[in-house]
Amino acid sequence: MKKWTAHVAGLAATLMLSSVLPTPAFAESPPAQPTAETQTVTETTGAAYLKEDAALLQTADSTTVIQQLPAGTTLKTLGTDGDFTRVSWQEGTAYVATNALTQTAPVFQKQATLMSKSPLSLVASPFDPTVVTTLPAYQRIDTYGTFDTFTRLKWNEQYVYVPTAQLEQLPKLVGTRYAKRTTSLFVEPKTTSAKTTVTQNQAFETFGTIGTFTRVATKTGYAFVLTADLADAPVVNHPETGLRYVQQQTTVYATATTKGKVVQSIPVNTSLQTYGIEGSFTRIKRNDEYAYVLTAHLGALKYYPKTARLYVQRATPIYSDAKSSSPVLKQHQTNTLLTVYGTSGAYSRIIFRGVHAYVKTADLGTGKVYASTGTRYAKRNLSVYTSASTKSKIMYSVKRADKLTIYGTSGSYTRLKKGSVYGYVKTTDLVTKKPDLYDVTGQRYVTEDDVVIRSQAKLSGKKIGTFKKGTSISIYGKSGYYTRVKYKNTFGFVDSSRIGLNKPTAKAKKGTTFYVHLDQTPLFSADVAYSRPAAYLKKGTKLIGLKSIDDDFWQVRLANGQTGYVLNPYISTSKPDMKLTQKAIDRAKIYTVKQTTSFFASPTSPKGSGLVEQGKRVYPRHRVGNFYVIQSGWTPVYLPVSAVTITSDKRVVKKNNTRGEKLIQAAVQHIGTPYTWGSQDAVNGGFDCSGLIHYATNKAGKYGGRTNVRGYWYGAFFTNRRTSIASGKRSDIVFFQNTYTDGPSHIGIMLDSEHFIHAGGSQLQINSIYEPRWQEHFLGFKSM
Repeated sequence: MKKWTAHVAGLAATLMLSSVLPTPAFAESPPAQPTAETQTVTETTGAAYLKEDAALLQTADSTTVIQQLPAGTTLKTLGTDGDFTRVSWQEGTAYVATNALTQTAPVFQKQATLMSKSPLSLVASPFDPTVVTTLPAYQRIDTYGTFDTFTRLKWNEQYVYVPTAQLEQLPKLVGTRYAKRTTSLFVEPKTTSAKTTVTQNQAFETFGTIGTFTRVATKTGYAFVLTADLADAPVVNHPETGLRYVQQQTTVYATATTKGKVVQSIPVNTSLQTYGIEGSFTRIKRNDEYAYVLTAHLGALKYYPKTARLYVQRATPIYSDAKSSSPVLKQHQTNTLLTVYGTSGAYSRIIFRGVHAYVKTADLGTGKVYASTGTRYAKRNLSVYTSASTKSKIMYSVKRADKLTIYGTSGSYTRLKKGSVYGYVKTTDLVTKKPDLYDVTGQRYVTEDDVVIRSQAKLSGKKIGTFKKGTSISIYGKSGYYTRVKYKNTFGFVDSSRIGLNKPTAKAKKGTTFYVHLDQTPLFSADVAYSRPAAYLKKGTKLIGLKSIDDDFWQVRLANGQTGYVLNPYISTSKPDMKLTQKAIDRAKIYTVKQTTSFFASPTSPKGSGLVEQGKRVYPRHRVGNFYVIQSGWTPVYLPVSAVTITSDKRVVKKNNTRGEKLIQAAVQHIGTPYTWGSQDAVNGGFDCSGLIHYATNKAGKYGGRTNVRGYWYGAFFTNRRTSIASGKRSDIVFFQNTYTDGPSHIGIMLDSEHFIHAGGSQLQINSIYEPRWQEHFLGFKSM
């Protein structure tokens, strides 16, 4: 017993933080005291012990119970009175049955071993609050019976008491566990309580968990260890096997399998102390526990990605560090091929004899060092490649006619040098004599008279000459809306819209036989379409040409002798295929020629009569069999449907129901119809520019009589005049001047800030205001 109590006292001093329990419950009030008249003073005759629980009475002949006393209570005796013994009690006297007393202290039998739920304050008796001593929580306590709400304990051969509620049954043994690592043993289940140190693999009998702690047995009671610091078996320690570096971001697993619990992810170049391998995994330690990473993800050196394979351009030292003051390991010779793993300042990192080393980056190059073998000229604009292959990376470009110093050949390639770096071009792309500045990219014909040649690809370019209509010219590529040409050994630029693939043909002579190619071909009584046609001609009608009127009208005679005027875009010298009927097409779409393609005079013509250039937008009027009817200048021709790509044009899509949108939609419905002098209605077979505006504004609900372009520009029908070419917006009216006569002379409708729809050239089409033929005549904008 002395050994147990001494250990408890020691544990309380070293492991616990003191805690004071509430004072145990005592009798509600002291017993009644005798009055002064009846109180007698009696000498003490000795001491006795209650051998059993007994009642304390007020007098020897009274049944009034002052207090129930527990067995073992020590009492001072003051003599006897019959069957009762007078005892001293709280500065007075009381009585207890003599047969309940004994002269020797009773010995109680141990009844149970319990555990303290919290720090205990031991009192002498249930009625004496004096604390004899304190015991820490979670101790095993031997008990010797109970009295009322108290349990009897033994302390230094003395019986003492604690409230029974402060005790509980011993926890059940769960099993034995082991410390994973050096850790702490806490007196309470919290890390702020007193603690001692336990070593790795120390064994503990465990008795369940409280929160993140496991209860373990001590010599006198229980203490607590963090559950995470315990294992079911002793930890096997592995010897260190070296330092390794993570070569790529990798996962740490709790066990040697990728199906195990993931502990964490660690970044590239983390250094890891290793403890041997297990299968395809290397063992490491994380927080004093073994964990595993894939061995394939580790390396002996820090990881740096390969960034280049370079040649030493001149003899250069190999340094142990990225500074010239570090030890020199060796000297590399010229043309040594090195694998580079990134740079550090002015140095490139390499691996030399199993460790990282450094050489000056300025001493390295992408190719070997070669001697100059002469000069050549670039035959065209060339890409210079990093190796003798067009599949390698492009380093830079050289221009046609550039003079190049060469450094030998490699297969079918010639070596160039830029700085200290070699590049490669195809040997066949070099010539010994300086070539012309540009390559010929094709042949074209000038389609108009007096086409201006400018020194630059813009209107402000100086005029250096002109070409006559029908002149055959070589072209040397394009620049924006301009085509590069050669004029008197000087390169210049012409408006691309004024040249074409087809040589202009002479006008048909009087007496030429024509055929109508489209149904509802209007026949006018004069060479202008101010009024409705006198009649409509059917497809296939034979006509005899009497007189050509400008580009758009022919005076003709019908088989019945009647004469009139027809539009050139409806007739041709070839016969139409009468078996094929014309079908309507979606005029709002964009029709683009896939590649340079022949067009035909009729669907049955065996031979093409001209070409349409790749990428050119055409404006079909109808579909006839497998052909679209388009215009080549002022003549209807047939283009195979298979030669055309059809796409949507967002610019002509109706966006809302405003007057401006209605204006645009009225014009869009007639895209591709011929230019018809004087016409303001589709029944005439087409429109002229001001006629289209009159037609579209009336369709949009803005009514008014027709006037010419000058009248629209100076009149009040349209408002908000602006002359900045950058100020246009959708549904604005755009004006041009001096196109065929002085002053305002052409008009259109803007689809956005650049493109406009108009009856211009030979048909109703869409163009950019920045095309040279329009920009040079730009006048301004007005609003509807």
